This record gives sequence, C-alpha cells and structure tokens, in this order.
Amino acid sequence: MVRNQMNQDLFTIQRFLRLQKRGVGLKKTFETLELHERGKAKQVVRDMRLKLEQGGSLAEVFSVLVIDPRMREMLVTAERGHHFMEGLEQVLVLSTMRRNLQQELKQLTRYPLVILTMLLGLGAIYALYIFPKLLSMVDIEALDGLNAILLSRWFFPGFFVGLLVTAAGFYWNGKRGRLVPLRFIERGRRLYVTYLFVSELSLLNEGQGSIRQIIERLSLGDGEVAAIAKRMHERMSEGLELEEAARKERLLEHEVVSLFGVGTVSGELGSIMVLHRDLVFEEMELYWKQLITKMEPALYGFLTMMVTMIFYTIYLPVKLIMAQL
Repeated sequence: MVRNQMNQDLFTIQRFLRLQKRGVGLKKTFETLELHERGKAKQVVRDMRLKLEQGGSLAEVFSVLVIDPRMREMLVTAERGHHFMEGLEQVLVLSTMRRNLQQELKQLTRYPLVILTMLLGLGAIYALYIFPKLLSMVDIEALDGLNAILLSRWFFPGFFVGLLVTAAGFYWNGKRGRLVPLRFIERGRRLYVTYLFVSELSLLNEGQGSIRQIIERLSLGDGEVAAIAKRMHERMSEGLELEEAARKERLLEHEVVSLFGVGTVSGELGSIMVLHRDLVFEEMELYWKQLITKMEPALYGFLTMMVTMIFYTIYLPVKLIMAQL
C-alpha cells in the first residue's frame, strides 16, 4: 500500500512537470490533474489546488506529495531561489532512484528472508524441545572450548534473541530514516548528503548575491543540509574561505569541496555545481546498485553459516552420546 502510494505521488509530480513544460498555468495545471486523477489521488490534488489558491507557497503545496524532510528542504531552497521547477525535477529524479533501489533490494532479499524465517522457526523448535533432551544425555562439564559454548543451555536462546533484536533494530532505523553507521553505508550517506548540498547550492547560486549570502540563505531551515550550511557560515564569518570552511564537514565529498574554490574564483560556482550535481547523482546511484548486488552473496553466506551451525549442534550431542555408550 505504501509503495503504491509512493508511485502515485511520483506520477502526479511527473504529470505536473510535463504540463508546466508545455506552458500551462499553475491553476490550470492543477485543474487538469484533478480531472484526470481518480480516488484518493483526486482528493490530494484538490487539496493542493485549494492550498495554492489560499496563498500557500509551492513548497508547502507539494509537501503533501514529498514526504522526505531533506527533499522538502530542497523544495524550500528552490522556491527561495526562484527555481522551484528545477528543484522539483531533482526531487522527482532522486525519489525515482530511491524507489527503484528499494524495489531491487526487496526482490533481492525476498527469498533469503523466507529461508531465514524457516531456519529461525526450525532453530527455535530445536532449541526449545529437542536440544534440552539431548543435553540431559550429555556430560557438558567434561567439555571445553567451542563445543562447550555450542552446547551451553543459554547459547541458542541467546543467539536467536540477539538475532531478532538486531533485525528489529535494522527495521526500526530504516523506518525512521536512520542509517546504520557502518563504513560502507557511511559512504553512500556521504554521497547522498553531498548531492543534496550541491543541488541546493546550484539552485540558489544564480546571481543572487555573494557566496556568504548564499550560504547564509541556505542555512535557513531545519534539515541536515541547512545545519551544514549554518556551520560553514559561522566558519566563513570567522574569516575562512568557502573551500576551507566546507572541508571540515565529514559528510561532504572532498572532490566536490575542491571545486568550491575553483567556482568562487571564476565566479561560475552555480554552473559548476549544476554539472557536478549530475556526476554525484550518477556515482551515488552506481554505488548503491553495487552495494545491493554485493549483498546477495553475503546473505547466502550468512544462511550457509546458519545451516552449518544448526547441523553441527545437532550432530555434536549425538556424537557425544554415541561416545559415552
């Protein structure tokens, strides 16, 4: 249901941009969309049209369709810089990429998760019913090392509880939009934040004052990009140049930061950021696709380890029982 709603929202944005490129006015665009939409989407477009007629900003109007707070910040920045349509196109491109990656990830993990669930069920039955009976027939105190750990009465319950808690933690953080601070995921997060920062900087930097004023205007807001811009503005107020102020931010790619100095000196920071924005997007998309592809052998390797451990713990008590006969 959530996925279908996300697809519908993206289709609505796509149709809106298509009508705008054809020169249709804002009010007429919403009226046309309202006529062609059906069900809940029709009511959503009607609410957006009414909000626009009541004097709401375009960023507020499209906040109904754009759920991600970082992308909402991008729309606010784009409207502030009088480039709302360009900002909305970037939101559409980024949202489409995220949707496609999520679909690929779900298809990749579907069958491994089914197998893992079956293994957890079999392991739970073994740990609760079969394993205690086998332990009663084995002299555990005579064991040491790995065998003693595997045949410990609390090993299997603790292992499965830890596995479930870890899975629940990953799921909860994913639902709240928080990424696990692992090194390979941190690289993807850095590319994502860099893309957002470069996009917003390119939307503002079109003959709208000095670099310091642009960064100051970019710092208005509550998002992560705004927080980065706020820290950079404080450093620039202390006398640092743009490149040096940005280099202290760990979530900004150094390759992009080095272009800030070039753009500032040449006076073409906006056009440079526009060009590099597309390059960062391509690198980010390629990185996440490669990461998802590498997850497949890791998942099956984990499943193989689980199966091996379960069969070994089944075999070990039987072997010890046979040795004691």
